[in-house]
Amino acid sequence: MCKPVPRNKSKCTQGGGLCVMINTIYSPYISFIESIADTFVWLKFDKVLFDFDQDLYVCGAYIPPINSKYHTLYECDIFRLMEDNIISYSSKGKICLVGDLNCRTSNASDFIEDDSVHITLQNQLPNLFNYSNDHSLSTRINPDTISNDYGSKLIKLCKSTGLRILNGRHKDGLSNDYTYCGPKSFSVIDYFLTTVDLFSTIDKFIISSFTQFSDHASLHLEIKIKNVNFTDELITDCEPDYGVERKTFKWRDEYKSQCKETLANNIDNLNSLCENLNFESQDGIDKTVSDFSEFLNGIMSPYFKVRPKVSTSRKKQDRIMPVIEDKPWFNDEFKPKATGKEFFDHFKRIASEINSEENSRNGNSNNDEIPVYEELDCVITNKEILCAISSLKRRSFTTDLDEQCKGFDPSPVFPR
Repeated sequence: MCKPVPRNKSKCTQGGGLCVMINTIYSPYISFIESIADTFVWLKFDKVLFDFDQDLYVCGAYIPPINSKYHTLYECDIFRLMEDNIISYSSKGKICLVGDLNCRTSNASDFIEDDSVHITLQNQLPNLFNYSNDHSLSTRINPDTISNDYGSKLIKLCKSTGLRILNGRHKDGLSNDYTYCGPKSFSVIDYFLTTVDLFSTIDKFIISSFTQFSDHASLHLEIKIKNVNFTDELITDCEPDYGVERKTFKWRDEYKSQCKETLANNIDNLNSLCENLNFESQDGIDKTVSDFSEFLNGIMSPYFKVRPKVSTSRKKQDRIMPVIEDKPWFNDEFKPKATGKEFFDHFKRIASEINSEENSRNGNSNNDEIPVYEELDCVITNKEILCAISSLKRRSFTTDLDEQCKGFDPSPVFPR
């Protein structure tokens, strides 16, 4: 983790900083190498994850803007430092670099164009030159047509180190968008860089949509890895937390001014905590978070209503699922032979036979003759209908109809 720094001389707000989070099932294969000048974080991905025979070194980078106070706090050429780091780790394995670089590169070529030794010179001095020329790449699709000084330095760094910008070049075409929404305009300042031979290893590269939580669009990357048997032992070792009482606090708006005043009175203690941050190890991070939580809890708890809460529900992974045993006939010999289609056809045939028997019992079978009553199997003429209606008495339709319906068999009759 890298600490944030003040943005510029006219603002007291802080910006930047880096934080890396790793899923516990991948942690055995990913190791933290070093943090440099609160700007670069280097991680090593074990080669067992990939199809190539070298470890992958990934650099998470944040380069503060040109007008940032960072450059007065850290007296270093940040691009020279980054170049030295890339060259150093390139001798150990593959390289990727990703982050907010605050560079605007427009459509400038990040490789040396027409880079080759003349054929005549090669023929005359075949053993003198051992030179790998740059591969000609497709033009980057960059919606940001503006470049700045940082962008020019990044292009020079690409040419000197062999890293190439993947933004606007990925096969899916989902990396061709803006990455930053500023107060004046959109721009592309977040990048993913790697060598050409790793382009095919990047399955997906998506510049996501902007959200209300940040003025940067997140970069979504998926890298091909081998089938490794990941384990979640670190997760299962955790004790279940159901039945544990916790204290929760409810905000009281009437104490807002008192909270601000209390924070102002304890600003020295807060600054002391910030100056003694320890992110060098997991224990240091845990202690830093614990100290900060205790500090806030100690000065703020008098202004909040305490509500004890007990977790009564188990987490999904902790719930005991019932064990369903197979039927005796569904043995190991039968399982490989039973496919989904065979199961579907089998039960479809059974359902069809059951429906056929049911229809036969109800007299609805398509194969059996429909029962017909000869005395009723005749056409009722209009004359007969008019005669029946005229014989009805006035104001007694309901009564006569009830009498006529007595003894009526409601079973269906189907005339031919």
